Amino acid sequence: MSSDLNTDHGGDFDLSPTGDTESFPTDPELSRSLVASIGTGVLSTLNSDGYPYGSLISYANDQRGNPITLISDLAEHTKNIRSERRVSLLVTHAHSAEGDPLTGARLTLVGQMQLLSKDDESSGAYLNKHPYAADYSKFRDFNYWKLEVESCRFVGGFGHMSWMEAEAYASAEQDPFCGNAEHAIEHMNDDHADANLIFVQELGGIPNASEAQMVAVDRYGMTFKASTPSGTRTSRVAFPEVAHEASQLEPFVIGLLRSLRGDT
Repeated sequence: MSSDLNTDHGGDFDLSPTGDTESFPTDPELSRSLVASIGTGVLSTLNSDGYPYGSLISYANDQRGNPITLISDLAEHTKNIRSERRVSLLVTHAHSAEGDPLTGARLTLVGQMQLLSKDDESSGAYLNKHPYAADYSKFRDFNYWKLEVESCRFVGGFGHMSWMEAEAYASAEQDPFCGNAEHAIEHMNDDHADANLIFVQELGGIPNASEAQMVAVDRYGMTFKASTPSGTRTSRVAFPEVAHEASQLEPFVIGLLRSLRGDT
C-alpha cells in the first residue's frame, strides 16, 4: 500500500521540513521503533453483537514486530478473540499534557490473534519487558497470544500518514536509539538549547531560527522544531554516518557539534 498524499488544509504556512530531508527514517522503520519503545496499547476486538470493544493491554514484540500479550480467559477481550480472531492494536507515542496529542506518532496494527503455548519462546520477550507479570503467567487462566500483523496504518503527525503491508513492516529494523531517545531529547532540550540552535542554523536550513527544540533522534539523524519569524518549522539534521548501536548516540551528537564549533 502506498503513502497518502499530503492534503492542502489552506493557510499560508509551510509544512515542508528543511535540512537533510532524505535522512528521515521510512514509515516501516518508524513503526517498528514505535512498537518496540512503548509496550502498551488499545486492543480492539469484536463482541458477539459485532461492536468493537477496546481494552488496554501490555505487550512485547517478537523479531518480526508481532505483538505478544498475556491475557486472562476471563477478560472480555479474550472471550471476543475466541469467537473472532480479527483485531487491531493502537499504539501511541507518549505526549505531554500541554501539547496536542494528535501531533504525535501512532500506529494501528491490523491482523489476527494466535494462541501460543505456555512454553513458546516468544513468551520470554514478554516477561523481559514486563517482569511484574511473571506471577500471572503461572495462573491457569492466563495465556499468551500473538497478533499476527497483516497490515498497518501509521500516522506520524499532521499530514503524515501511510498504509503498509505486513512484510514491509516485519522486514524493517527498529532503531537502535528507540530505548534511550526520550532521555537524550529531554537532555538536549533542558541542558543544550544552544546546541540545538546551532544544529538548526548551520545544518538544518534555517539560519534565521531564534530557538530550536529536538523532537526526535534516530540512527540517521535528528529532527527539530524551530521558531522563525514566519512561524514554527521542522528541521532535519543528518549524522555523518548511520548508527548501529545505542552507545553511538552521545558520541555522534557531540562529534557533530564539535565539528561545527571547530573544536578538536
